[in-house]
Amino acid sequence: MGQFWEYLKISLKSILDNKMRSLLTMFGIVVGISSVIMVVALGNGVKGTITGEMSSMFSAQTYIKAGTAMELYPEAMMNREDVDMLREKVDHISVIDMEISDNLEIMNRGGGLMGFTYACTPDYEKVEKQGFLSGRFFNRDEYDEAKKVCVINEFGAKEIFGHTSVIGQYVTLKFYNGKEEDYRIVGVREEQSNALMSALGDTGSIEIRIPYTAYANAYGISAADDEFFSVLLIPDSPNNAKTTIRSCIKLLEGKKNLRGQKKYTYTSFDSMMDQFNTIINGVTIFISFVAAISLVVGGVGVMNIMLVSVTERTQEIGIRKALGAKISSIMIQFLAEAAVLTVIGGTMGIIIGYLGAELLCFIASKVVKMNIVASISPLIVIGVVLFSAIIGMFFGMYPARKAAKLSPIEALRQE
Repeated sequence: MGQFWEYLKISLKSILDNKMRSLLTMFGIVVGISSVIMVVALGNGVKGTITGEMSSMFSAQTYIKAGTAMELYPEAMMNREDVDMLREKVDHISVIDMEISDNLEIMNRGGGLMGFTYACTPDYEKVEKQGFLSGRFFNRDEYDEAKKVCVINEFGAKEIFGHTSVIGQYVTLKFYNGKEEDYRIVGVREEQSNALMSALGDTGSIEIRIPYTAYANAYGISAADDEFFSVLLIPDSPNNAKTTIRSCIKLLEGKKNLRGQKKYTYTSFDSMMDQFNTIINGVTIFISFVAAISLVVGGVGVMNIMLVSVTERTQEIGIRKALGAKISSIMIQFLAEAAVLTVIGGTMGIIIGYLGAELLCFIASKVVKMNIVASISPLIVIGVVLFSAIIGMFFGMYPARKAAKLSPIEALRQE
């Protein structure tokens, strides 16, 4: 251990005796390490923010589909009776819902206002992350009786009525078949700002939710004539997700006589997020690899300066070898100096990289109006420091070997 500290002191003295040269040598290492740290911390920050926003909107949601992303199977299409069957017979279901969306005209101001009308079941209340500014969601009795009631969002209430005290008032919807129907407002959903939607340019829209039964009546659709390509499923616990999905698909296949034909597929939020994270991680690794190329340039700089150091200290090496210093001791001395150079450069790179990532995240947060926080694992930081030391030792190997193989007599002759 004492010999180790001696090598360390010699290395630090050599670096401090040539401050400018050492700083210039470390520059390539600093740039390479800081670039990698910056990219990884920024990538993790963006991934964490988007994942958090997406989770708050779609966590635990799964869609059971009558087909695949590329193909629709008409014989597997679902209806209200199928949804009711799943609700009654499958355990561990928190939400099972079919949702139809239409961009319908709103006639309260003589027409001209367009709003998104969503026809769903009372279960959808559990999907909504927003609270209620006033009122409530429509209930099961209103759904079963196809009551013409609705829930409107805060933005929509302000657009149509100019205020949000609209409980008990009516909104007139014009369906595509020409029917105009009045729906009594029973609830106003509180607007919840979402950074991701704001970043994508979604500044707000009129959203009205009505019972699917009332929607079906408006179009004259019976329970047996419904056709849904997909239904929304949310299990009561993530631990029950796979079992619940399999049970639903098994029941549907049995009811439609489609057993073993694999006509039903499902897409879960977790699987989509896994794909998203894989893409982000791949991009981050690729950019980090490109940034790390500058480490090779920094390593060449370390080799160059160590060769200069060997030339300048030829007599010192000769004296040490004449006094009995082993070849391994000479090599370790110069390898230690190269490693110290790169570790110091790596440490500076980590600090600069993290500060740079914080600055970039701050600027990005202001631009996209999302709270992006730089994030990096301590293991990555440790790995980067070790990698920088390995780079130094690798590129310091040749100068160290050259120094160790110098003949004492030839070395002592040097002026």
